[in-house]
Amino acid sequence: MTVFDDLTFVVGAIPLAWGTTLAAAEVTLSHVPRLPTYGGWPELRGRCPSAYGLATTECSLRAPGRQKPVLQASYNLAPPPRSGPYVIAPDYWLRPLTQLLGPPTEAGGTAQAPDAGNVVYSATWRRPTLLISFSVYGGLRHEDGLTCAAGLFVDWQDVMAAARPLLAGLQARSAALEALAGQAAPPLLFATQQLHGPYAHPDAPDASRTATAEELRLAQRALYREDLLDTPPRVQAQLDDHGVALWALPGGRQWAVSTRWDTVLLTAEKPATDLLTLRPARGPGAELMHVGDLQLTDAYGTQGLAALAAAIEQHTGQRVSRREDGDC
Repeated sequence: MTVFDDLTFVVGAIPLAWGTTLAAAEVTLSHVPRLPTYGGWPELRGRCPSAYGLATTECSLRAPGRQKPVLQASYNLAPPPRSGPYVIAPDYWLRPLTQLLGPPTEAGGTAQAPDAGNVVYSATWRRPTLLISFSVYGGLRHEDGLTCAAGLFVDWQDVMAAARPLLAGLQARSAALEALAGQAAPPLLFATQQLHGPYAHPDAPDASRTATAEELRLAQRALYREDLLDTPPRVQAQLDDHGVALWALPGGRQWAVSTRWDTVLLTAEKPATDLLTLRPARGPGAELMHVGDLQLTDAYGTQGLAALAAAIEQHTGQRVSRREDGDC
């Protein structure tokens, strides 16, 4: 009898522990025939004949980075043998999934048309550290010579556990930056109309019931924004919620852009910096700036971020990409 283990995900008959990095999974699964990957997060996609007692065609593993833990394992489910090009009744998969996982937390049909690109039925199971989702498509999907009719998605939501191996390295880098800040020249300061705040992933799950808001924020930053460091107290003391600082590390080869909370390091080559002006349309417009993982926002028509972009080009030699669009 197939048993579901909350501590592992499977690729075929091979269990891998949650917390396994994508790079480590790739080594363990080196024998699995690969399939082309999609965009977005780094992905390991390969052929997979079965998972959890269900006939599958492929498995995809996704992580925020190659050296970061896998956070989602998804499976394309094969249609029943000799099935026609029609919507498959959900019970074909729902019965064995219910035996495996118990009754779903939520389930039901959707209002989507019976088209292969749509989902016509979905179910979810919410467990202490996992979110399991099941979708039936409105027709057969064909890709890379494989045919599927439904999908199963297993998301690991224990952010604190996933980030734990990464925190020590992040804290060491922040401590090293703090030591260098003590020798740095005074920063160049810029002001925006809009407030800045500490980085927080807007949609990140949290299976922890004991973590403080600050612990969760640092865990999210370690998982999803590895280039953001703590702003050193010496720089932080010169900033309010509207302020941004540009300052040179000793030696002048590397610079930093800081809000009161978060700092990103940059050189003439990286990370990429861009300034987007959204002209008022349906929305009021905005000025949006990305310095690598650091995201800054200001009101349309203000000059604070434009002045920062010009200073980055002048002092670091980096070319800032500028573009405009409508705020739709």
